[in-house]
Amino acid sequence: MRPTLAVAKSALALICAGLISATAQAGMVELADDELSEVTGQAFINLTTDSANGIDFTRINFGMDIATQLNIKKLQLGLYPKAGEAANTADIDINNFALGSVNDATGQVNPFLIKNPFLELAYSGNKVVGIRLGFSEAQGYLSGDINRVTGNIAVDLYGKGSYLATQMSCAWYDIICAGAKGLVGGAYGNSNFSAQAQLVNGGGDPDPSRATMIGMVDGQKLSIPSGSGFDNFLLSLFSSSNCELLSTTTCFPLANYGSFPIGQLDANNNQQFVSAAKGVFLSIQSQNVQWRDQQDAGKFISALAGAFMNIPRNADGSAAINTSFQEAFNGIPRQDTCLGGADRGC
Repeated sequence: MRPTLAVAKSALALICAGLISATAQAGMVELADDELSEVTGQAFINLTTDSANGIDFTRINFGMDIATQLNIKKLQLGLYPKAGEAANTADIDINNFALGSVNDATGQVNPFLIKNPFLELAYSGNKVVGIRLGFSEAQGYLSGDINRVTGNIAVDLYGKGSYLATQMSCAWYDIICAGAKGLVGGAYGNSNFSAQAQLVNGGGDPDPSRATMIGMVDGQKLSIPSGSGFDNFLLSLFSSSNCELLSTTTCFPLANYGSFPIGQLDANNNQQFVSAAKGVFLSIQSQNVQWRDQQDAGKFISALAGAFMNIPRNADGSAAINTSFQEAFNGIPRQDTCLGGADRGC
């Protein structure tokens, strides 16, 4: 049974309405003739068309910036039988979904910021086969009780070697592991390590369909971005396999993450974002669709039939989501998203 777009259109229409209605306030200001002559601009909404890989596309671009704080009791898209997946599961299933956060004590709202949103339709002949809600830039907290996600989620893990060493539980006879643990926690204890993560299954294989875990794929290695070639050569001798690296777990349940920071956080303020994620979109399609990459027009993002969430790497290779190794092992507490006491379900 193929996913249909009837429910998809309603769901995305609801999301669009929630985002757009959450924003902008502006007052009319009279301009003098000389001031008006210096003003240039373009339409608030414009339409573009495209064709690629046998599919035609029509995109409605909204020239606006959005600041929103919204809560959805249950975000469930793509609920249909799918081969190889558990019964009664959905492509995207998040309870108590929220964008942005609040400070219940002060009443401050920390909105989720969106730049230049757009709505795009994909056609095969005269039939609509996909719909995409995308953002040129996005930053802020995405929260929820995450059950399953279908899509492309890019994460960068980072942290000190001294902390990583505490997570290594080497067997007494594993001399290589013990030696590596000594180096990571000793000589490299103050070094900043990093690793790339994505949606995976329990064996460390990439899992873009109804995933319940995120972590290092088989073959992925740790690195020291500021380290020497020799430092990284030593690290290249070890790689993640079957969700483990040097006796350390490298795959983690999505349910552990109450909130994801989309964009780069200020190191000194966990409510202040210093850069945005690019190329973020949510789509639903009745067949596999190649959506044009928003960061590189010569590339395409392969979205699987059903619902698909794309939070990719930026053009410079950095991930849209950055979390510490400590947060990976212990989970990320949910940000407060409801004024009035409850932190979820409002």
